[in-house]
Amino acid sequence: MSAASGPGAAAIELAVAAAGGAAPFVRHHPRAPHRFSGRGPVEEVLVTRQEGHWHLVTLGLSELDAKESPDPEVSGWGFELSFRVTDTDEPVWAVELLANLAGYVWATRHPFAPGDHLDLRGPIRLDTDSALRAAVVVRDPGLAVLRGPFGEVAFLQVLGLTADELEACREVGNEAVVEVLARGNPLLVTDVTRRSAIAGLSPPPPRAAPGELSVGTLRWRRRVGGRVTVEMGSGAAAALGPALRRSLRAPGSSLALRGESGEVVFVAGGPAAWTASAGCLEVRVPSWELDGLAGLFDGRVGWGRRPTWSRLGWHVRP
Repeated sequence: MSAASGPGAAAIELAVAAAGGAAPFVRHHPRAPHRFSGRGPVEEVLVTRQEGHWHLVTLGLSELDAKESPDPEVSGWGFELSFRVTDTDEPVWAVELLANLAGYVWATRHPFAPGDHLDLRGPIRLDTDSALRAAVVVRDPGLAVLRGPFGEVAFLQVLGLTADELEACREVGNEAVVEVLARGNPLLVTDVTRRSAIAGLSPPPPRAAPGELSVGTLRWRRRVGGRVTVEMGSGAAAALGPALRRSLRAPGSSLALRGESGEVVFVAGGPAAWTASAGCLEVRVPSWELDGLAGLFDGRVGWGRRPTWSRLGWHVRP
């Protein structure tokens, strides 16, 4: 199969080469995941050999040969995925990993953003006993945002995590965990053979004051008929359930859930109600509904609602 073409593809290849990717590139055309027919979710995955690791970058989540998306400032989904990994041989398994993550974007219409957590529900490399069973999305340290011919393209890197590192991201924030992983590893290369980098370390202080919970992915939007749907990642949901039970014990207490794209404030007491204003959704939680609401958020993905709050729904995604 021929290489991906077009000015968008050429701009990405130049950026990867300028960042140290050895040419000629190895080009992979991933098989389409089972939920797709025809062409796969990305045109191509570039694989380059850098000093001490492999660097993989997708082509196809941004626009490669023509402008089709409505936003003139952003190319396609606005990003491509990348992955840096140590491996003796060319990591074809990692090509499939990125292809499946790209497939998720196309299938769900939910783009990734820096700070998103990925619970992989198994080893990051299948058929191994790797302790890395999760990941966090960060900006690729070696690739700047590209001002391409069809708009802006960010490079979002997948960084493998152990289970305790994922939990620490939820509890104290991504920054503290990524800082530990970056020690001696500024490009945040994933080593599938490593063990936990934080085991035995003193935990850093919580990232937010009492009554606050900061998450990477959080957005809410109005739908037909005045309904509102709140969307968050499974990592945020896993932390939210226990936080609600801790924070809303007394009438008038509150918990602010803050993300990059919005805020949801839960307030204890009063009749059950919700109000939406610019950038903020406020949810009033009577004491008799606290456990039922908190029970919606245990990290499991899917849709949920409580009849108490008419026309308010919750969507937890991986």
